[in-house]
Amino acid sequence: MHFNVIYYLAKMMQHLRKWKWTILAGICFLLLCFLPASFIEEYYSRGLFLGIRKLLDNSFGKLPFPSYYLFLIVLFLIVLKWFLHFFKEKPQPVLQRLIKIASFAGIMITLFFIMWGFNYGRVPLENQIQLNVKPLTNEQLLAETQTTILILNKIRTSIKNDTNPIPEIVFINNIEQNSRDALDSTLHTFKYPFSTKIRGRFLFEDMFLIVGIGGQYLPFTGEGNVDDAVYYSKKPFYLIHEMAHGNGFTNEAECNFISYVSCVESGNLSLEYSGELNYLFYLFDALKVKDSANWEAVRAQIPTALKNDLEAIRKYYLEHTFKSAYFGDKINNYYLKIMGIKDGVKNYDKMLDLVYAWKQK
Repeated sequence: MHFNVIYYLAKMMQHLRKWKWTILAGICFLLLCFLPASFIEEYYSRGLFLGIRKLLDNSFGKLPFPSYYLFLIVLFLIVLKWFLHFFKEKPQPVLQRLIKIASFAGIMITLFFIMWGFNYGRVPLENQIQLNVKPLTNEQLLAETQTTILILNKIRTSIKNDTNPIPEIVFINNIEQNSRDALDSTLHTFKYPFSTKIRGRFLFEDMFLIVGIGGQYLPFTGEGNVDDAVYYSKKPFYLIHEMAHGNGFTNEAECNFISYVSCVESGNLSLEYSGELNYLFYLFDALKVKDSANWEAVRAQIPTALKNDLEAIRKYYLEHTFKSAYFGDKINNYYLKIMGIKDGVKNYDKMLDLVYAWKQK
């Protein structure tokens, strides 16, 4: 009897070992759900994650090319190996193949959580910096839109005092270092630890835009990546957003907010313009939904130079918008909801409430 118990326990452990990575991935999800935010903030976001951040900066961050490409090559080789395996004379049984696929997925999910994903459970930024965040009223939204247009036009006049397009070089010259410095300054002000070596890379044109996103942070390499087809005056904002992810911020609205503050407080006109420009697009989207009549009136009164800039961006994105973006938006929406961001892609828009609360403070 005793021997039978030991035998069955051994067999059970053998079966469990086959699913160990899948089980670990499940445990990671449970930890994210049940660990207190204060615990994650202190011991992971401001503890273990900083060590991982340093390791990534001094490995993948030293490469002369985006490590995103290296990640895709490795992933392609793994998938190719599995695909070729199906043509063997005596392939493994279907169940064993499924176990291996589940194990690989478990490894990737577990690594994702260890290297970055637990930051989804940290204390919200608005609590850390004590912002009194409330949804904007229609009147506040209209006033904020009008004010932003005036500020943006003033910055634009300082950069180029005519109605001709601003040269691209103004925005992309030393863009990575300028963006990193601006982000570091903001995180220092907000009393957050940060990496002074985090990389922001630009990838092949339309590599991300084909699925409707402008950038992506890859936890497995620790780099923020932006599609090179993003319009040049929007690039600094996008780059800082992705590097904010790399410093442990997962919430999209928080990264938009951090990017905005970093841009407008940088003292760099190109960054200030990029921050206010992207902010204006979010304001326009919200105003169009809530108060379409005033949205039309505001757009009609935009100064000529700024109106030309907005029209150039509109025409540019007609050539860089794809039907496949619909699927990318859906996937991103589901991913954010799975990770605990209940409003999904609409979370990006909460940036308006954060910025307004910060301005009032």
